[in-house]
Amino acid sequence: MADIRIFSQPTCPACNEVKEYLKGKGVPFTDYNILEDDKALEEMLHVHKVRVTPLIIINDKKKIIGFDVEEIEKALAENQ
Repeated sequence: MADIRIFSQPTCPACNEVKEYLKGKGVPFTDYNILEDDKALEEMLHVHKVRVTPLIIINDKKKIIGFDVEEIEKALAENQ
């Protein structure tokens, strides 16, 4: 199973959509609320160089920005 990390904010509709989508598929993930987790925010900004949420990282190599079902499905299939 892929290691999935989501960098999100509580008020971000797309963040909530991606989490509900993955939950509905039974796909486990770790959620990092960047408003409460300074280390996660720092990683998102400086390691991944991304300033928008949701940011989805799969197996520390695949980066998906936003709620893109096609990209998520492709990444899940490639990283089973």
